[in-house]
Amino acid sequence: MLKSHFLLSLFSLFLLIEPALANKFETISGGVSGSFTVKREFIQTAILIVGGGFLLGAVLAVVVPRNNAAFLNYANWKASAIVMGTIGLVILVSYAFV
Repeated sequence: MLKSHFLLSLFSLFLLIEPALANKFETISGGVSGSFTVKREFIQTAILIVGGGFLLGAVLAVVVPRNNAAFLNYANWKASAIVMGTIGLVILVSYAFV
């Protein structure tokens, strides 16, 4: 009998404490915790790195057109430069909207 009262009181104590703890944690829809400025700086840095990488790839496709197999193939270096340059510019333009 004493054991069941103890479990019941422990369970009721948990129910009373739980709503108080709920406000201390981020909800699932809250996303990544942290201040808005820290998250914004991280996203902006990532955009600059990725966009710059694409633009660097576009420049390399023009500078070394037939020496790098990463540019679709050796014959399509012009198309590779255009595609990577366009993607890089779109990513860098999105920097203004973050």
